[in-house]
Parts: sequence; C-alpha cells; structure tokens
Amino acid sequence: MTTARKQQTTKALPRKKRRGVTTDLEILDSAEKLFARYGYDAVSTKQLAAETGVTIGALYHYFPSKEAVYEAVIEQAFTRHSTLPEHFFNSGDSEQKKLSKLIAWFVGNLTASKSFGQLFQREILDSRSNNADKLITKYFHKPYNLFRELLRASLPTANQDTAFATALALCVGFANLNGIYTMAPEASKLLDSPEKIADHAVWLLLTAFR
Repeated sequence: MTTARKQQTTKALPRKKRRGVTTDLEILDSAEKLFARYGYDAVSTKQLAAETGVTIGALYHYFPSKEAVYEAVIEQAFTRHSTLPEHFFNSGDSEQKKLSKLIAWFVGNLTASKSFGQLFQREILDSRSNNADKLITKYFHKPYNLFRELLRASLPTANQDTAFATALALCVGFANLNGIYTMAPEASKLLDSPEKIADHAVWLLLTAFR
C-alpha cells in the first residue's frame, strides 16, 4: 500500500449525524472505553461495532478502519483534557505554587476520567507507542512547556530531563494508588485529592533535587 493510500484510509470521514442513527460521537465514546481498557491491539472491529450497538458496515460508514477510530478517540480524549483554565494562576503565586497547581490540574484530569488516564499511560508511557512526541506537540504543547518552565524555575540546578521524568512518574503513580491504599491506609488520608498529591509531589521533587 502506498503512503498516500495509507494516509487516505486512516483519515476519519467527516462527522455525520442523523436522527435515530448512532453517531460517530457515540461510537468514539464507546471505543474510548474499549481502547483504554484493553489497548489498540486487543480490540477488534467486531468488538467496536458490538460495543456501540451497530453493524460493522455502519461503523465503516463513519470510519474507514480501526486505526481511524483509534486516532479519532485519541484526538477527542486528549483535546478534552489538555486545555488549561483561563487565569489559572494568581498574581502572588510563587513558582513552586504554580508548579503545584499545574500538577494538581494534571492529576485531576488523570483521575476524573478513568479512560483518559488509561489512554494517557498507554500513549505516553508505553514503550511500544511512538505517539508521545506527536501528542505533546499537538495537544499538550502549552501545559508541557509550562511544566518544563516551572521545573526549571523551581529546580534550576537539577538535570531537567531527570526532573521532568520524575515529576511525570510521580503524577501518574499517585493518580493510580487506589489499589495500594488497602496496604497503606494512612496514605489515603494524606493523598485524597489532586491538590494534596500535587503538594506532596512538589515537596518530593524539591527534597530530591536541591
């Protein structure tokens, strides 16, 4: 298959909505849960159609391939969770306070939507994925640059790549501690909100890299 042909077949068709007919938005919402839980390779077109309650033919009416469905799922999920609120910081916030707020916002996104949290881990942290740079450039460009800027300001003498990797690992790790809380119940009281998780993560970063 030529490159041009491959690009053509993986591009989602224009969105269509007809009364009484499943729309592509409904397909994407159902597909997001499947891909998040099982991963791209483990989900078949047949499963996608069954989960949405449509025939495979109807599925292809909106998307020419499973890959096109997946690309649309990623675009929808990451677009929903990559926009920082306006006036995010207060004028008197220190660089460390800004970093804590940004981490809390990020952890909040990971925990508020289970499927997004799972998709993020698959796309950013899974070594089989080559989408990390594209996703950051396309969807997380502003939060990512701000994250790196605040890390440099808060930890000017640290190796910035190591600091960034550590911060990201802390965010994702703390966002997925529910199963561990049964073994460490006191932690659940200290880390029971994105804001508390963020403050603790910043404290760990400052302690480790200063």
